[in-house]
This record gives sequence, structure tokens and C-alpha cells, in this order.
Amino acid sequence: MIIYPVKNVPGYTIGGKAKGLLKLLEAQVTVPDFLVLPAENFDPIVKAKDATTVSILDQLLRFTLSKPEEEKLRQILSGWDFPNRSIIVRSSIADEDGTHDAFAGIMSSYMNLRNYEDVIEAVGKCAASAYSAEAVAYRQYKQLSAVARPAVILQQQIDADASGVVFSTYPQYPQEMAVHAVWGLGEGLVNGELDPDEFYLSKKDGTVVHQKIALKDKLYQMHDEKGIQLLDVEEDKQQIHSLTEEHLHEIFTISTRLEKRNGHPQDIEYVISRNKLYFVQSRHITQEIPDVIVYDNSNIQESYCGVTTPLTFSFAQHAYATVYFQTIILLAIPEQVITTYTPVVNNLLGLVQGRIYYNINNWYRCLQLFPSFKQNKEDMERMMGLEEPVDFITDTEKSFTEKLSMIFPTFFNLLRLFSAFRKLEKSVAEFHSHITKHYERFYKLPGAFANPVQLLEEKNLLDKELMGNWTTPIINDLYVMMMNGKVRRKLLKAGILDTDEFLSRYLAGNQEIESAQPAILMQKLSLKAMEQEALKALIILLPDDVHTQIKAQFPAFYKEVEGFIHVYGDRTVGELKLETITMRLSPKIFYSYLRNYLTTSNSFQTSALSHLHESAVKDLEEKLKEHSVFFKKTVYKSLGKLQKSIQYREALRLERTRLFGMYRTLYLAAGELLKEKKVLAEARDIFYLTQDEIEILLLDKPGFEIAGVITERIATFEQYKKEEVAAQVTIPPLRSTKPEPVDEDPSVLRGTGCVPGQITAEIIVIDGPDSDLDVSGKIVCALRTDPGWVALFPTCKGVLIEKGSALSHSVILLREFGIPAIINIPGLTKKLSSGQQISMDGSTGEIKLL
Repeated sequence: MIIYPVKNVPGYTIGGKAKGLLKLLEAQVTVPDFLVLPAENFDPIVKAKDATTVSILDQLLRFTLSKPEEEKLRQILSGWDFPNRSIIVRSSIADEDGTHDAFAGIMSSYMNLRNYEDVIEAVGKCAASAYSAEAVAYRQYKQLSAVARPAVILQQQIDADASGVVFSTYPQYPQEMAVHAVWGLGEGLVNGELDPDEFYLSKKDGTVVHQKIALKDKLYQMHDEKGIQLLDVEEDKQQIHSLTEEHLHEIFTISTRLEKRNGHPQDIEYVISRNKLYFVQSRHITQEIPDVIVYDNSNIQESYCGVTTPLTFSFAQHAYATVYFQTIILLAIPEQVITTYTPVVNNLLGLVQGRIYYNINNWYRCLQLFPSFKQNKEDMERMMGLEEPVDFITDTEKSFTEKLSMIFPTFFNLLRLFSAFRKLEKSVAEFHSHITKHYERFYKLPGAFANPVQLLEEKNLLDKELMGNWTTPIINDLYVMMMNGKVRRKLLKAGILDTDEFLSRYLAGNQEIESAQPAILMQKLSLKAMEQEALKALIILLPDDVHTQIKAQFPAFYKEVEGFIHVYGDRTVGELKLETITMRLSPKIFYSYLRNYLTTSNSFQTSALSHLHESAVKDLEEKLKEHSVFFKKTVYKSLGKLQKSIQYREALRLERTRLFGMYRTLYLAAGELLKEKKVLAEARDIFYLTQDEIEILLLDKPGFEIAGVITERIATFEQYKKEEVAAQVTIPPLRSTKPEPVDEDPSVLRGTGCVPGQITAEIIVIDGPDSDLDVSGKIVCALRTDPGWVALFPTCKGVLIEKGSALSHSVILLREFGIPAIINIPGLTKKLSSGQQISMDGSTGEIKLL
């Protein structure tokens, strides 16, 4: 059976590599013409009863086609101008080039064939390579079936001016695409023999972020009579780029499309001939590629400024997840979708060197649940204060059928949402009443909890009744986000370009904003204190027992202060960090704030900001003169809605502050209980435990050993306070633009890290097949490697290669096996000897002689 033109034929197996070529054709990429001898041609041999590896090899090497098939093959090859033009015979095993098993470089290919008998012989050899020692070793290591089903590809061979390999996502730096190239055929690149030019392109826009131009003094080239020859490169081409900017742009564009189309990063091989780009392979990259996670704290630092504690992070992470799940349920998202998104919602926050950050990727993923991803993404970025938006997560492409099926669910979700928006005024009032009821009840409880069970029951009650009923603030936050985006777009249409500056003026001076009330009330209290010189003097003196003294000497004023603290006692700098000492815990903090009002001539008046609002109104009136009456009304109406929703938001945030204050009180009580049980040295050590750990310790459950944990965490988080961290952190980190450090220490070598992992072990230098090959538990050092080393790799601990490409077949295998590897280490095999002990870091590329 010969399949030509190639297509998926039911009942026939064309193999992994042929499927890859077929996908290239379907993507309208230029591919040299090819045909396939499917695996069914070879099944009688490989599936024969009592067949052994030896018998299979022998019969595959003697494989021939039937007379009709032979005639058909000759006709196809004649149409390719064979034998005037060479062909290449390539493997395409049924399980080759799969998602997890690449067989990179293990199977045989035969190039520059111009004789029919040589072609048939190559077909047999190619099929037989499925049972070579290297292939068998690979199958055993990967725990694959011992029965390999080879298919074979015959393809027009292109006279290559340059060839190369693309990793559409580079495992070492997943934000980049790696493009390597050599002059002539790619044989020397993939077997690690020739040093390639290396180009690393930003996946965002294709710009070159890093490049390394090799000395290319050799190339492989086809010769009509002598076959493939290793030749000298002309001197003027040895140090120039093997790829033009146009080539790189075309490679980037097509490779990006292929990755998106296949839904997975691609390992691609290409050839350039007479300035035309051909793709000759596309398969999944099999080694694990870490997700690029972007953490950003532009906005959340307002709530969690600086280094926090493990308890605050675990609590905040749980709170965000609880609230977001309520949003999803509110919009009637199907249960199976909610299950899929559980890991995403549980990780909306991240802890970076002790600081709380948004996990931006997961916020974007959650937005995919809602209609209008692009618009919502822009609105969310503005609300979060993202200075550098992230483009790793995009809207999922949906088929027409999928879009059609979403019309009614989306319509009803929007109806639910808009219905909730319309009821906000009533909902907000009911929410305040609900919170106040539990708030008053909570602070009438005894000052200490009798036992851990009682304390946890109270916590569970807060979880269920308050945090578990946070729908109203969610709806209002969504409304603020959407109205803010809507107003911004209307203002831009009106001609106001700096919308943020305009809104800051327009919304200024609103005395009804709840967040302004503590300052307004405190100012009133300061005016009362000024009427009594002794009281004023005591507050300015600020003794530690100032609150006790005021209770004794000024009971009426004390009562007003108690009333203020009862309402606003948790509203303190760092109020959402559970470890923060608030006015409720230390009334002296209140008096330190009040003292500022008594010692300054400046008075706080929100009404003094009304001129900003008035100036914004005048600017808006001027801009709207040229617009219709209808447009003017919609602008003012939208501004009014935004102003009201912001007013609601500030009032609802006070309820959040109160809720966190109740949890703070509970956890401090838990600290006292654990101190009494001699589990903690100090009650405030509770903040260096997570929520789950606290419950385990309170209930004496097994599973957590606390010995040494608190001391270690305190030291770690104190160290974090000394470290600077950027507002946006990418993991894995972006490629450093700093020059490589120059080591004068002869015991330190550096190369290019290819497979992460830190290893300390004895090294063994291998310079050929006659070397000692006892690599078990050792770090292999070599000038170069090729896929023939596959049998050695699984038992070694790491691999160091003096010269090579990060995209060579052997490095691909090392990544697939997860064996730490470093390449391009100058003078490696001359500086190191077998038996020496070294440490290696496959991430940084650093090697230390011990």
C-alpha cells in the first residue's frame, strides 16, 4: 500500500512523523512533496507468530514491494523528476513524534538517494531501525510496547542553502522561541557536530532578544556522486548570519501559527533553498515546559504592603478563592467547568519573597469564563493598576457551533448580572444589616474562648455566614469595573484623553464616601479635645496607658473614643494583614493619629476638594458642547452610576475590614490557646503558621511537626524584608541582559544550562566508544554527544557537553528524560578528568570543582 497524495486513510497507519507533515500541509505551510508506506506494509513481519527482534530485523532489511506497488512507486518518483532529483527516506513509527515520546534522532533516515534499488534498500533499513539497539533501549526506558510498527516516508530532498531547528517555545526560557541554523544540510546541527547560529525571539512580537553567531567553518552538502560531504565554508560566510531578518520573521510567524493550531509547543525542522522556506518536520516538544507565571502587585500592595506572614497569605488566598467561587456560582457556570477551574481559583494569589502578588495568569483564565474577554481584560488591567499587561493568556478560540451553543447561557448570565446590578441599592443595605448583626454579636462574646473546638466553631460560623455570603461586594466590584471601563470609553469619545486624571478630579470632595468618615470623625474629636487643655496635653504626651488615664479623667471623651474604635478600630495602616496591631488591639494607635490633628494647623476638609470636582465638570461641559444631547445624558448618567458604585464599594470595604478584624481576634485567641498548651512560645507566633496548620495543632491532629518551624519562618521572613522585589515578577525569570560573570576561580566553569537540576557527583569523561562506559550514578562529560548515547543517559546523574546545540537530538532526549545538562562549556574535556567530584546547576550553567 502506498498513500499518495498523503491523507488519513481509515484502516492505515501513517505514523507520527507523517501525521506531522500532513498537519503542516493542512496549515498551508510549504512542505517538500512526500508519500507514505503505511505500517500495514510491515505488519506481517513485526506481528508474525514467534517473531524475535533478530528475525524482524532480518526480514525488514529484505523488504520488497509487490510488482503493482513497485510500478506505482516508480510512477510517483518519476513525477518528482527522480533520479535527476534526490529523495530522502525517513521513518514514521506509529508512536513516534508523540506528545511524550519523540524518538529524537533514534530512527534512521537516508538522504541523497538517486537509484531505485538504493531507495528500496533504504526503506528496509529505515523500517528496521525501529528495532535497533538505540530504539529498543529507548522503548524500555519509556516503558513502551516492545512491538514497534514502522511506517516509512519517501520525500523530495531540497538542496539546502541553510537548515535548522525551531522550538516554538524554548523550555529554558518559555517566553522565547528558539531558532538555530547552520549552512547547508541540518545533519550536523541535529547530531550535535556543528555549532549553529542561535536566535532567541520574543514570543510576544518576534523581536530578537538574544543571539549567538557561531563560527561556521564546516557544512554538510549533497554531492551528486559522493553523497553527503562535510565541506569547508567560504571564509566570508563563516561569521555572518545564516538567516536574514526576513527568514526569521517568516519562521516566527509560521511557527507561532503551528503552535496555536496544534495546541502545544512544536519542535520544527526547516530548510531554506534559493531563498524559499520549507518545513520538513513538526512534532510536539516532549519535555516538560514550565508554565510562565506572571505575578504583579501593582494594586494589591495597597492592601498587603510589603512582607506579610504565612497566616495572612493562606487566609487571603482562601478568601479570594471563596469569593471568586461565589461569582462563578452566581453566573450559573456549569459544575464540570467549576471543577476544572478549581486549581485556578485556588491560586489567584502568590507569595513572592514574603509579599502577596496577584497570579495574573489565573485572573486572565477566570475572565475566559465570561463574555467579552478582550474588553473585560482591559477593564480588569486598569482596575488592578497593571503597568505591564500580560499576553500569555488569550481568549480561547471557539468554533461556530460552540459560539452558537453559548448564546442562550450567555444571554441568561447577562440577565442575572444586570438584574443584580439593578438591585444593588437594596442589596447593599441588606448586606450592611447582615454584617452589623454578626459584628455586634461577635464582640459580645467572652474575651477568651474556653477551648479550641469552640473557637473553630466560631471561625466556621464566620466562614459560612459572612465570607461565604460575599455576593453583594462581588456584584458591586464587577459593576465598578464595567462602569469604569464604560465611562472611560465615553470620555475618550468626548475628547478627554487622560481619563484617570479627569476622574480623580470629578470624584473628589465626596463627603459621603465611607473611607473618608474616620478622618472626618477624628477631626471632630480633635476639636473636642482642644477645648480641654489637660486632655489635649495628655494626648500630645501620649503615655503608654493614655487610654486608661483618659477613662479615669475624661470619661465622656473616653466613651466617644470607645464608640469610634468599635466602629473603625480595625481601620488601620495594613488592616488586611492579620499580624497588624490595630486601634482595637492598641488604643494608643488611635491617640497617635489624633495627636497629629492636635499638633498641626492644617485641617482636613473633603469640601476643600470640591474645586477639583467643579473644574472637572467645567472641562466636561466644554468637551460635550459638540456632542448630541443624548450623548451628554448618557455620559452624565454613567458618571453618576460610577460615583454611586464607588461610594458603595468604599462602604463595603469597611465591612471587609471588620470581617478581617474578627478573624484577627480569633487567631490571636488561638495563639493564646496554643501558648497555654506549650505549642507556641508566644501567642503572636500564630502568624507564622497557615490556617490548615493551626487547625491541626488546635485539634491535636497528626500530620504536622512544628519543631523548629516558627524559628525558621521568622528568620526567613525577616530576611525577605531586606530584599528588593520588582512590582512584576515572571517565573521562570526572563533571560538576563547582564553580561556573563567572568570567573577568575579555576575551579568554576560555565556553560549554557539546558535541563534544570542541581547535582553533586563524580564525573566520567567519555571521548569515544572505547572509553570506560560505567556512567551509573556519575556525571558524563563529553566533547559532543549524539542520539546513540541514549542507552547511557538513563543511568547517569547529569551530562556536560563541551560543544553542542540546545536543540540537538541528544539534548532533546536529555530534557525528555529530565537529566540535568549543561552545554557549550569551553575547554571542558581538557580541564576535567574522570574521578573528580563536581557540582553542577543545570539552570544557571555553573559547574564547581570540589
